[in-house]
Amino acid sequence: MSRGKEFFQGMTKTQLKEMIQGKIAEVDFGQEFESSIIADLIHQKHYHCAAQDLRPTRFRKLPRPGAVYDFQGYFPGHGWHGVSWTQCINPRDEMAWLDRALRDAAHPIISSYRAMHPVCERCKNNPSTEVDHVSPEFKVMVAQIIQTLSTSQIEEIFSRFDWLDKEPFSLPTGHSALQRLHDAHQTATLQALCKPCHVINGNERRRLTI
Repeated sequence: MSRGKEFFQGMTKTQLKEMIQGKIAEVDFGQEFESSIIADLIHQKHYHCAAQDLRPTRFRKLPRPGAVYDFQGYFPGHGWHGVSWTQCINPRDEMAWLDRALRDAAHPIISSYRAMHPVCERCKNNPSTEVDHVSPEFKVMVAQIIQTLSTSQIEEIFSRFDWLDKEPFSLPTGHSALQRLHDAHQTATLQALCKPCHVINGNERRRLTI
């Protein structure tokens, strides 16, 4: 007997994940395919598609460096659009979108710092490829910024969100959260690192929290 509560079409979340993963594994990159269960899952469980009555008719997976694949659905009238079937099973918290937008907004700051420190600041040998937020950690910085936003400010941010927009969700130029992000980096301790040293930093940080 399978364990877990029935989630969708007689399957538990685990069974559903395994079934979809198996289906996607059968197709090649770029190969279009149909799946009524994936289409129904997105139509009924995706936070935006369910609200807007959007049902994809076919799918494809595309290669993406650093990830298993990009997953896209074809939506009649809208074309191909990236869509996460996993978030239909384990929904993404709304604040995760704001977290991602702030991370994207920090890229120019991080890139500029790394350009000024081309050699790893820890081993003093390898070229730097990463920038570590030593203090505060970036997730702490983002959490502090989000905490300063009022409920009405957060509602205003998401009122602009268009899931079908091809461009990543971002905050408007001049938004107070972006200014706070800039100000926070003025006093933050950053460190340009090579990949091995970046891993070491992360491991040391985790040991301190155990």
